Parts: sequence; structure tokens; C-alpha cells
Amino acid sequence: METIGILYPGAMGSSLARTLSSRLPHLTLLTSLSNRSASTVSRAESSGLTNVPLSELVSRSDIILSILPPSSATDLAKEIISHLPSNRSKPLIYADLNAVSPGTTSKISALLLEHDIVFLDGSVLGLPATETFDPKIYLSCRAEFESSLNEVADVLSGGSPGKGLAIHTMPGAGEGAASALKMCYGGINKGYVGLASLLVMAANAHSKGTADALLDEFADSKTAALEGFSRSFPDMIGKAYRWVGEMEEISSFINTSLSGNDSSDLARENARKVAETFQGLAKVFQRVADDVRDDEEEEQGDSAGKEEVDKLLDWGKRGGEAVKRKKQGI
Repeated sequence: METIGILYPGAMGSSLARTLSSRLPHLTLLTSLSNRSASTVSRAESSGLTNVPLSELVSRSDIILSILPPSSATDLAKEIISHLPSNRSKPLIYADLNAVSPGTTSKISALLLEHDIVFLDGSVLGLPATETFDPKIYLSCRAEFESSLNEVADVLSGGSPGKGLAIHTMPGAGEGAASALKMCYGGINKGYVGLASLLVMAANAHSKGTADALLDEFADSKTAALEGFSRSFPDMIGKAYRWVGEMEEISSFINTSLSGNDSSDLARENARKVAETFQGLAKVFQRVADDVRDDEEEEQGDSAGKEEVDKLLDWGKRGGEAVKRKKQGI
């Protein structure tokens, strides 16, 4: 089990590939980037990935890691199925590491199981990997796939902590457990950023005085939070389009989980209303994403939007400067 397919090498996928390539050089790392730019292919290859046609990747890979925007997770699984050869000597193992709800995970699993593909439910917690930081990858599965889960964990981790990826298995937790963990962890972290962004944008829209007073109050009473916003706002801007689908998946997870086994109309309606919190946050990130679209698209929309995002970034920047002054006693 030495050939790993990684789809696709965005920021996270590329970082995991670099870690595997440098720490476990005996592994063969494949990706498939047809119709992608030369710069994208170059970045993938510099991460230790070999670019091959998708049919070859599916045929050669022992394990496929799916890492892409959650809205595309199901489509990728279907595409893998369409390229599955009929003469594989052993089942393909497919680990979905995307920010999708347990409900979506179940649908993807059902699709793959029809074609005898071993499905592992996964989630990645943390920023992209660096030489000094490893995000944690959690894996769970159906009871019948526990041996495959342990084998994959051993391959990707190099057999011991620090040798490969930071793999954490969830034995006995069942399929959907890793996805649920991601929904909760991501919902808290990204939901916090979304809520803060929304209220800073609202403060800016109300008046400069309101926004300035909000910044001063955070600098005085919530210094650590303000320091976090100074980093998280600019980091969020370029990722907002990806977070839309994640917030929608979290909403679905909350709705299903809080409804539980209660079949009453009132219980389901109450769960749906609570889950709408994250539908609102999805709209916040969509608003930001729309505001930073390319120039051609922006010209067709409301030009005031870019000013809104610029003011959010400026507020975060000034917040970071205020924190520095406070630490220096100025």
C-alpha cells in the first residue's frame, strides 16, 4: 500500500503531499490536474506529486485522499467511480477528508460501497502543514473497515508519531464521527470569525465612530480576541467562497443531530430554526466572496461591496496595531 492519490492539491492537499514526500519518500504520490494552469501543475509537482490522467490515478492508487471544497465532494466520488477499472486486484480505499456533514458522508459512502470501494470518513483540523506544524487528521469508519482504517493510519503516519502525517483514529466511533467532529470544530472556529466579521461590517456601515469605538473597546477589554481578528480577517477573505458550503453542511448537521429520533413536527421545526444560524453565516461568507470576485464580475455587481471588505480588513489591521501599542505600553 504505497501509492497515494491526492485530489486535489490546493493549500491543504499540497501541504500534506509535501509532508508525505519529505518524510516518507518511499510513497508514490499521484494527482490529476487536467485543464489546470501550468502554475497549478508546477505547484503540485514541487509538493512531490506526479500529475497523471485521472483514470491512471484511480487504477494505480491504493488510497485516494479527497481534499477539496465541500460542495464538490460528492461529484468527485462519482467521478472516481466512473474511472474505476474492472480488474483491480484489491479494493480501492477512499478517504474523504472534506468538511461535509455526516449526512453527506453517508451519501458518498453509499455511492462508493456499491462499487466495493472501502470508505473512510475523515476530517482535517488545523491550518495547512508546514515544516513545524502538522494538522491533525481524524479517521473513523464502519466496523467492517476497521482493519483498513488501521492499515491506512499506519501507512500515512509512517508507523509512529512524527514520522508522517498526524493521524488520529476513532476506533469504534463509526462512520460519520470524524465528519461530525469537523462540523463542531469548524463551526466554532469559523463561525466565530463569521460572526465577528458581520458585526464589524455592520459597525462600519453604521458610522466610523461606532467602528472606532468598537475597536478601542476590544483593544482595552478583549485584547487577545482583537489580536486574533487581525490575523483571521485577512486569512478568511480568500477562503470565504470555500466556507459557504461548509457553513451549509454544518447547518445540516445541527438540524439532523438536534432533531434526533424525535419525529414530532415541533421538534423538527425547532431544530431547523436553530440550524438556520449557520445558514446566516453562509450568507455572510457568500457576501464576502462576492465582494472579492474578479474585476469582470465585480463590474456587473455592486461596487460598494469591495469597499465593505476593504473597511473590514482595515479595521483588523488597525486592531493589530492597537494590540502592539498596548503590549509596548504606548
